[in-house]
Amino acid sequence: MKNKLLTQSQLYWLTILSAVVFPLVFSGWRPAIIDFWSLLSVVLLIFLLVALWLDPGFSQLIAGDAFTLGWRKVVLGLVSAVFLYALFYVGNLFLPQLIPGGSGQVARIYALKSGQSQWRLGIFLALIIGPGEELWWRGFLQHHWSRGLGSWPGYWLVAGLYAAVHLTSRNPVLVLAALVCGLVWGYQYLKFKSVLANIISHICFDLAVFLFLPL
Repeated sequence: MKNKLLTQSQLYWLTILSAVVFPLVFSGWRPAIIDFWSLLSVVLLIFLLVALWLDPGFSQLIAGDAFTLGWRKVVLGLVSAVFLYALFYVGNLFLPQLIPGGSGQVARIYALKSGQSQWRLGIFLALIIGPGEELWWRGFLQHHWSRGLGSWPGYWLVAGLYAAVHLTSRNPVLVLAALVCGLVWGYQYLKFKSVLANIISHICFDLAVFLFLPL
């Protein structure tokens, strides 16, 4: 039986919801009973569940990618994570000249780790946030917008939106970091069509930046 297809209207409204809900997460607003990492994880899981419900083909896309796991995807993910980390490392050296007060803005990002268990943070990054962001932003939104608009317009649209939802953080360094990551991961998905390689890259990069080799 042929699966129903996600309609353009549904894609449009899911994109609008992303542009509304994710900025609330990054604005710092949240109920007192939940921290930033838990809130971001819950929001991602809700969006992914809605995507799976509206578009059964999304689960087939994920499964097809996962079942064809090969060393090339693993290597691609690891190489792009190293590339991103090196890019951020060099950028951090010149940050005070590029963005006045940039070092303080980096400190604000790392303040999100305050009071967090390393194990708890690692679980969130590796099992929910890293995979969830790639599945939602690249595997779902970029995939569908690229089908509707063309590969490059879909790429630019989602990369721009991924950066824009961080604007409410009022942290230019975080917005710039999101833009760079969105462009790199978006291009990687455009070129290789493997959300699994993106997930590997995102997880490794997040764990390096936040836990193992903080900048």
